[in-house]
Amino acid sequence: MQPKSYLIFKWIVYALATLLMLAFQSLVLSQIRVMGLTPFLYPVLPAVAAMYEGGRRGPVYALAVGVVCGLLLPEPFPGFFGIAFTLSAVLCARVAERLLAPGLLCGILVSAMSLALTGALRILVQLLTGGGYLELMARIALGETLITLPAVLVVLPLYRVIHKRCAADY
Repeated sequence: MQPKSYLIFKWIVYALATLLMLAFQSLVLSQIRVMGLTPFLYPVLPAVAAMYEGGRRGPVYALAVGVVCGLLLPEPFPGFFGIAFTLSAVLCARVAERLLAPGLLCGILVSAMSLALTGALRILVQLLTGGGYLELMARIALGETLITLPAVLVVLPLYRVIHKRCAADY
């Protein structure tokens, strides 16, 4: 394949995997309740992709996932998920490039970072708009992060296979 057609194919496969993970969130994870909270897989997807794809392609993917999530989910303000996921992808790519090699430990770390950053930004928006209780919102963000982390074990193998099968140095 030529480089451009190769990249198009690779990102189509990532898009299909993302749709699969969105369906997994909607059909499976949304049925799970732990202390009134459900897992929130969406921030994990750009974090894991950025871990594998790096600081150039990861944030672009994160922005695309953020736009899709913004269309599907209620958000504090228009573009919230796009901003949160892109910032998270930049940080996660840095961790994978400079701190830990991509793999299980790095995947769990970047997923936790992405979930925590998304939760912290939600809290910040609520506080700036004069609503919410800091302690309650922090407990919700922490609980959501903890119950979502086991789901990372579903995302990591899928994205690892895509990254390895579609690997090339273009």
